[in-house]
Amino acid sequence: MLNKNIPSTNFFRLPFTPNTRILTENTLNQYSEIRKPKRGYFPIKIRKISFSNELLVIGVILDKELEEMVYIKVTISELLVSCSVDTYENYLSRYAYFALNQLMYYRTEYDFEDNYWPGFFDQETGVSKYLMIHKSKDNLHVSSKVRYKGLYKPGKQLPTVSAKKSELRKAVPSIQELPPRETHTVLGFCLADNNNERFRTNHYPFLIPYIGILNKAKTEVRSFTTYVLNEMQLSEMDLSDEQQNLVEICIDMKKIALVANPEYKEDAHKLAEKQNQNQNNFNQLFELWQKALPLLSGRLYTHYSYTYGMRNVKGKPRRSYMTPCAFNNETPEIYFLWKDMGDYYKLELRLMLEGKIHPLQYYFNTAFFAMLSHSPRKYVLLNSVNDSQLLSYFQQSQFQLLVLKKHYDGDFKDFVDQLRMVYRFINK
Repeated sequence: MLNKNIPSTNFFRLPFTPNTRILTENTLNQYSEIRKPKRGYFPIKIRKISFSNELLVIGVILDKELEEMVYIKVTISELLVSCSVDTYENYLSRYAYFALNQLMYYRTEYDFEDNYWPGFFDQETGVSKYLMIHKSKDNLHVSSKVRYKGLYKPGKQLPTVSAKKSELRKAVPSIQELPPRETHTVLGFCLADNNNERFRTNHYPFLIPYIGILNKAKTEVRSFTTYVLNEMQLSEMDLSDEQQNLVEICIDMKKIALVANPEYKEDAHKLAEKQNQNQNNFNQLFELWQKALPLLSGRLYTHYSYTYGMRNVKGKPRRSYMTPCAFNNETPEIYFLWKDMGDYYKLELRLMLEGKIHPLQYYFNTAFFAMLSHSPRKYVLLNSVNDSQLLSYFQQSQFQLLVLKKHYDGDFKDFVDQLRMVYRFINK
């Protein structure tokens, strides 16, 4: 509900980039002839004053003029803008223009997702029981309260659910590695990880061998000699057939683990080509992980390393980066808990493993794998690429999605119906 003192007819409309709440500088300039002076210093000061009943109030001071108010409402596809002076349906005041331009600052766009909360306010009081509004001197930040983490907002993109249910991976006996008898030099294997959802990250998780030196009891790796980048580095080691096969899989993984990142102002065709190639590599890597699992699970000397980029996967591994870990050979199955919470529904993702349902660790997201909350360094290889993508989506909101009942019908209901066709639900 809009502020009663601001008639809806006074709102100027600016379209967002499709499927986002992003306003670009280019769009702003298309709808206004106002521009910053090319010469001289023109001071602009803005402050976010309040956010109530979906209405963001911004104070703006141009040069030495008195402060005026700009009123903003974020809808699913466009920005509604009004002002204490001069803004109408067909005209955007210079106060509103400069306020929006200043929000972008040195960038060429501004994302209003932070202020998109349709239907989450009490229309009488203007307050929301679901949200926290953090106010500082000239700024404010809006987020869901901790207990409402994962609130669904209409128009938010939901993951695609494949209608084809993947058969559960058949259990394959894993090896039982023993410590070497006559040497303290050992061939180990490291999960080289990087957050593939972070901008400019440059590789997907892959497995890489390393040579290490064991402690006196041969229970753990005391020091690390080198990463193994080719088979020539292992010419003096006596490898078992299983080790040889696993090394070959590792080399194949590294060849396709690199992520092709978008270049500045890259055209849509080249961008689509890179996205397709990345997805193909992602799918092939998952198949290689499936092949590696029975050769990897049960090994004594396995580690995890967050690499901070492929450029660091060479030479001698940094001991401080190498964390002991293990790989579970069991096949996990995704379950969903569905709860009626009164004015909203809660959808929680869980994992069935070894006959028990487990909550997941959500601090880190390692593609292809799940980590149980009680055993975060024991990696469970997921059953399919679809499971991996679904898990990555839910991990962003601590493996739960909440939807107000007023927002349930439509996209969210379709999403839940698709999940029910593929995965098991437990109603609570």
